[in-house]
Amino acid sequence: MARGPFLNIKAPKELLDRLDDYRFATRKPSRAEAARELIDRALKAFFEVSAPEPVRRGDPDYALVRARRRDPVDPFPVREIEARLARLKKARTG
Repeated sequence: MARGPFLNIKAPKELLDRLDDYRFATRKPSRAEAARELIDRALKAFFEVSAPEPVRRGDPDYALVRARRRDPVDPFPVREIEARLARLKKARTG
């Protein structure tokens, strides 16, 4: 039962044996499905515990984080783009 893209990895025999043990214990039809489930669980657990920490005044990165949040964003030059497109269309139709 193939779903989605494939990922081929080289793994030590001990790890593949553990994967087979998990596969048989959970009655998964294939090694790939067992590996997908384990990877999914591992990534969910990783992202649950690695939430971003708040940066407080006095932290070494405080100035850097504040500067990033306050970076000015240049406005998108819509009028200039529209004028250029109009000129190009006019030149094309001639």
